[in-house]
Amino acid sequence: MKICFINVPNTYELVGNDPVIIKEQQGIYPPLGILYMAAYLKNTGRYDVHVIDAQCEKLSHAEIGEKVKELNPDIVGITAMTFTLVDCKLVIQEIRKRCNPYIVVGGPHTAIYPGETFNPNGLGADFVVVGEGEMTMDELCQDIATGKATRSASTSLRTYRQKNFIKELDDLPFAARELTHVQDYYSVLSEETPSSTMFSSRGCPFSCSFCDRPALGKGFRPQSAKRVVDEMEHCEKSLGIKDMFFYDDTFSVSMKRVMEVCTEYNRRGLTMKWDIRTRVNVVNEDLLKAMHKANCTRIHFGVESAVPRIIRELQKGITAEQVEKAFDLCHKIGIKTLAYFMMGNPTETHDDVRETLAMARRIKPDYMQMTILSPFPATAIYLRACQEGLIQGDPWRDYAGRIHDDFRPPLYDSIYSRKELESDLRWFYRNFYLQPRFVLDRIMEVRNPGQFKRYANAGLSLLKMSLIPESKMLDYWRTRRAKDSSYEVKQETAVPV
Repeated sequence: MKICFINVPNTYELVGNDPVIIKEQQGIYPPLGILYMAAYLKNTGRYDVHVIDAQCEKLSHAEIGEKVKELNPDIVGITAMTFTLVDCKLVIQEIRKRCNPYIVVGGPHTAIYPGETFNPNGLGADFVVVGEGEMTMDELCQDIATGKATRSASTSLRTYRQKNFIKELDDLPFAARELTHVQDYYSVLSEETPSSTMFSSRGCPFSCSFCDRPALGKGFRPQSAKRVVDEMEHCEKSLGIKDMFFYDDTFSVSMKRVMEVCTEYNRRGLTMKWDIRTRVNVVNEDLLKAMHKANCTRIHFGVESAVPRIIRELQKGITAEQVEKAFDLCHKIGIKTLAYFMMGNPTETHDDVRETLAMARRIKPDYMQMTILSPFPATAIYLRACQEGLIQGDPWRDYAGRIHDDFRPPLYDSIYSRKELESDLRWFYRNFYLQPRFVLDRIMEVRNPGQFKRYANAGLSLLKMSLIPESKMLDYWRTRRAKDSSYEVKQETAVPV
């Protein structure tokens, strides 16, 4: 049985609540969920597995349709991310024009709105996989092969739900990065390329009100230190990867495990650089020193806000003192930092945002990302916004059932209007990034022409964001996309459900 997994283009990625120009320069990362699932199916020996990464290969929707026709797979698997649903729909349409494989959709979107995925005005999938995909996809493929799973079955029988979370992550194979163009992946933050990404754990034990990961669960399920370093070694020595970004929600939940990872990394004499995402309250000086010695070069910290009241609203469970201590330690030890901030939070005012900027300047992260809070479905923040009447109905469900590219994610705009939020967002970026100290620091750390080019492109995007008037930002985004595709999936042309 031949299976083709597709990472769809982001040509029609929703204009969300982040700076659209900034998103263009973040880099290109491998479709990690697809690659772990492809590896699992490949290792069973039952399937001929292929991967099309349209974002890396710069393929249009029609070109993907042609590649699928040429491959002639029995099954096509597509990861549905909420922000690229328009692209998912267009890819499925192009495939249907040319051939008729079974089309299976999985990913974060389907965990919340599986039923809408079958809707012909939505994605029109044949089957939906909900939860971790490795074993569930294998089960579905076997049912298709034996005729147990059919297109004519009811919606419930075409929805394959994970029965239990995978407990022994050590038993899973390495992500099948060899099925993609490994050398073409990069991060704007990396000194060297190629870059890649990796999971060393699944699940997050914390309960931030703005976050929900139903497909991975709340329990923390780590790989062993040995298994983590095994995959790092494979990536470095077999694939030539020079930089690894761990996508774990909170890498250092178990500081003991991270210490073991560092010890094993050093014992094997690896040279790959790596960075992680974690929280300021699960690091200490000994851990950071060990990570630095093991070539961890960057840590991404979720700070969100400088205001204690806002931190309580977000159920973040950290303090300003912990933030300042973590960043001070990283500066002292020599680990670069990236701080994630959010604005448009419940009860937040303009003055609160200015206080957060003051903190950003005080803790001096090497990089910063500020976003406007999007109340995502199934989160505590979303339910609260609905209860308070800030969000009417269920706009995310409506969008899932009638996909169009004019949709704008809802805001928690009890105090700020959307226009005010977007204006303050641009102000925040200008006042952090376009300062002489920051520009000089970035110039001083350039080590090679590739890094200079990535930094220069990012800098030009920041300048462009400052120069383009607020009212023209959406027009700029649509104009840029028009160069990539002739498709239009507008709200006014969508067929009502």
